Amino acid sequence: MLIDLLVQHGSLHKAATHLSVSQPAVTAMLNDMESQIGIRLFDRTRQGVVPTAEAQAILGRCRTVLNEFRELASAITRVAGRRQVVLRVGVVPQAFIAHLPKMIGRFRKAGGCALQTREGTARQLLELLLQGELDCVVGRLPNEGLTSEQASNLSIANLYEDEICVVAGMSNPIHNCLPLTYELLAQQDWVLQQRDSSVRRALTEAFLRRGIQLPEPVVETATYVQNLAIVSDSDLITVAPRTAAKMQQSFGRVRLLEIPLGVSPMHVCMITRKASASNPAVILFQHTFIMSLHAQ
Repeated sequence: MLIDLLVQHGSLHKAATHLSVSQPAVTAMLNDMESQIGIRLFDRTRQGVVPTAEAQAILGRCRTVLNEFRELASAITRVAGRRQVVLRVGVVPQAFIAHLPKMIGRFRKAGGCALQTREGTARQLLELLLQGELDCVVGRLPNEGLTSEQASNLSIANLYEDEICVVAGMSNPIHNCLPLTYELLAQQDWVLQQRDSSVRRALTEAFLRRGIQLPEPVVETATYVQNLAIVSDSDLITVAPRTAAKMQQSFGRVRLLEIPLGVSPMHVCMITRKASASNPAVILFQHTFIMSLHAQ
């Protein structure tokens, strides 16, 4: 906690205020800590303290430990109050819509604990997992990959694959245009996720393989869920995971455009930190998620 506070505030005085102790006590704590571990963590200046490269290197782990400790304190409080502990789960939108609702009942019947879900992009959820703010993530590995250090801290198990497909609203005139070609798609107005999304990158790859540039979207959003809502009531087209698109098609909101994209399917995984992979609640969640997929 002292390392975290000193990095945040750059001041022994401010760290002492947050810890409700005197500044000399904080100075002594820092000196003792550096002496015990044999590493200089902060350079003292007239303006305050500046973290060394060594302090920056261990800061992430410090914050993970702090988040884990806060969650342990919360779990103890809940157990003492005869309430269930909470499993903190991050879920990408596609899995959240298509699979999570169906498996929650199975998880509860198997004796699962209370759930706290967070939705976001694969990168956002993975960062929260590495920081100790989530216990597990159902999602894809980020497009830009992981550092070797991050990968060494994670346990990854494949759950399922999902293709992407092009989607338009039910009344979109493009349904009357046959055959569908990439040249025709390049002339349409698109609503797409941001450039770093795996869905958009896959679509870009499909176009480039055919020597055609994917047009710039007229609307750019955070998630494909927003895109499906927009195309259902407009003449724009989009791209989305096939499972989610077929669900919207069954509701009569959109219609899939069957044109082959020829890109690799998206791999959706269960991702945990190795330190919490043996958590019984995490193990049960993964098991029931897999069983729910097999039952579909």
